[in-house]
Amino acid sequence: MTFLREPTHFTPDTCVLGRDGVDWSPIASAGAMSAFCGIMAGFVLAGLVTVIGQKNPQGGDGHASRGLKLFLPCFIGLATASYLYALTSGELVCTRAITEQLFFGAILAADALIVVVALAWLLPAYDRNKHGEVRFFRGLIQFTAQFAMLMIIISADGFNNSVLERHVNIWATVLVYGGGVAFMCAILFVWRKPLPQAPPPPTPLPNGLSPADWPEYWRDELLLNRRVEVAARTAVTVGGLLAVPGGWVVGIAWNHWTSVASWLAYTLSGVTLVLPGLAIVTAVRSAPRA
Repeated sequence: MTFLREPTHFTPDTCVLGRDGVDWSPIASAGAMSAFCGIMAGFVLAGLVTVIGQKNPQGGDGHASRGLKLFLPCFIGLATASYLYALTSGELVCTRAITEQLFFGAILAADALIVVVALAWLLPAYDRNKHGEVRFFRGLIQFTAQFAMLMIIISADGFNNSVLERHVNIWATVLVYGGGVAFMCAILFVWRKPLPQAPPPPTPLPNGLSPADWPEYWRDELLLNRRVEVAARTAVTVGGLLAVPGGWVVGIAWNHWTSVASWLAYTLSGVTLVLPGLAIVTAVRSAPRA
């Protein structure tokens, strides 16, 4: 009895042929992106060690804890992105590689901004705000957030054009750019919006707190601390929602990538636009105030 194997007809495509709407190689850049994410994860680890190992000046523990809450999800997200980019560097299916980098790039864009916000919290934690350092970092946060959002928009639009071979519905392009601009406006709004006035001090006040200290305590320990917790949880959730399907894509067989349905492409580009956008907005909203 003879068993015959079905022919596979698999032809490697490493995105170097410049066909089917692909004018950029995510496979060629994956090794460098993996190293970049790994380096950033190393810097985040250094920040974690600093926060955990160094004693804060009086009154700095709360600020340091907020920085720590933001550093932790960034370290996990960047380390995961580094590993997943390393997987992409061995790809032989161009369309699959383009889909992978869509997810991994979204993780990198969100976590890069959150790292800057976490660093900003270390300034008041170690009494480094005597010459407007926090104000400078807030400007840096705004620039980084807008740039990260711009890269996410370009990535989503480029993904649609690549996997659909430039046959993209005009309304899909409008939604990508319109949604991205909406997030950019939201980033600017939450960055500029002043904090609400502190409510009247409760009775009794927390131990060791005077009525004059209540507004600052309410701002940092209650309002901004709650915002940091929301940003940290959002970062963890978004990182997981992007990393899990991104890793799952790696294992989908090559024969499923001969073509991508338009509805699927639009859904993936939309998800990888909205999720990191939410993480960026909540992170900017949790930044320290001068």
